Amino acid sequence: MKKTKTPSLVTIAILTTITALFWVFFSIYRVFTTEPSPVVPPEILEPVSPSLDSSIIDKIQARLFFAEGEVSTQIQIATQTATPIATETATPTATPAESPTPTATATASPTP
Repeated sequence: MKKTKTPSLVTIAILTTITALFWVFFSIYRVFTTEPSPVVPPEILEPVSPSLDSSIIDKIQARLFFAEGEVSTQIQIATQTATPIATETATPTATPAESPTPTATATASPTP
């Protein structure tokens, strides 16, 4: 018995069809799983003015400038340490176990 070989054109067509189906499936999956793009307010989207404000530049130039030797090299950072809180602990005291004591009860007797 001799097997007939499938033509290479048929094999390529089948693989192309499978690839196209997977491509469509993953594209649809990506559409449903991706998050929508965030809404940006219009104030942020407005263009920035390229002109410089000269009054702000004058304020920057009027600021203090410290040379490297004028600045202290030791920086002290205030840290908050945990302080132990004294708490009273209640010590359990031993109480004597109560034993049941018999009590006399009146019993009813039948009356004739």
